[in-house]
Amino acid sequence: MTLLKLDNVFIEKTIVSLGELLLDHYTFPETAEIINSSLLERVSAGDYYKNETGFSLAEKITKELQKISSDKHLAVFYSESIVPLQQYDPINDENALARLKLNNYGFERVERLPGNIGYLIINEFAYPEHAGKTAAHALSFIAETDGLIIDLRKNYGGSSLMSAFIASYLLNGSPPVLLNDIYWRQYNMIQSIWSLPFVPGERFGANKPVYILTSQNTGSCAEEFSYSLQAIQRVKIVGEKTAGKANAGSVHRINDHFQAFIPNAYPINPVTKVSWNETGVLPDIECNSSESFEKAYHLLLKQLLEQFSESMEPGRDHLMTEIKNIIDI
Repeated sequence: MTLLKLDNVFIEKTIVSLGELLLDHYTFPETAEIINSSLLERVSAGDYYKNETGFSLAEKITKELQKISSDKHLAVFYSESIVPLQQYDPINDENALARLKLNNYGFERVERLPGNIGYLIINEFAYPEHAGKTAAHALSFIAETDGLIIDLRKNYGGSSLMSAFIASYLLNGSPPVLLNDIYWRQYNMIQSIWSLPFVPGERFGANKPVYILTSQNTGSCAEEFSYSLQAIQRVKIVGEKTAGKANAGSVHRINDHFQAFIPNAYPINPVTKVSWNETGVLPDIECNSSESFEKAYHLLLKQLLEQFSESMEPGRDHLMTEIKNIIDI
């Protein structure tokens, strides 16, 4: 494949168009002004004309954007083929829907582990319009387990509405819980994300222990899910500090070969009054992500052993024996 050569005029027009998009859409207008001034200064100095390919130019611009903004979602992308004029629709795009179906809408695994522990791997928070039925089946399956592990180590994010949908299964229906607030620059308003008073299927409920597994790749909406439930002390997080990508946004076409993901909203957690942007979600129990499953599983088993040893329920004898054999007591 022959890479497209970029001339100086095209590069300058790309930078100018990007700056205009940032001024119009970026969620922090003052930061957009600073970024735009920096980009124009670097164009005048000839810094961007040294790049031979669109890929290296996009990488260089992205580093500058993220250095100034501390926003890991703010990025520029290059395409050898012509970028479509119509903006990408994440809800109704046929290719995206086909990919979601083939990936079971992000739900890689749901199972009951020995000791009556639920285990759920979610690699994406797809829109509930498409993934709601799959989510309801998965969460109903583990509703009667005594503890739950939700594995988000490979989850890069998705829809806040799906985050709230899944979180609702881990809470009681009444009263609803305020999980997150999102400020949208476009509308100059705050959108409040609440848990749902009704969910299809069975809830896991608000009282049984839940552990979330994270890695440094856990990003965006997966971080929102973890952060909001950690803030209300509903879950314990085991693993690594997450990616630190908090601000929501969309893709904007710059020209035929460049586009940018520009955040136009930022979360405000109702408990902490801040977000996980740049800092990431900090685990309650920090360890290498490759070790987090075993650690969370054994912590849950020990917790359940202690809990049910104090008040043995009818029919639980065999489970207690099973747990003791697993943790070698």
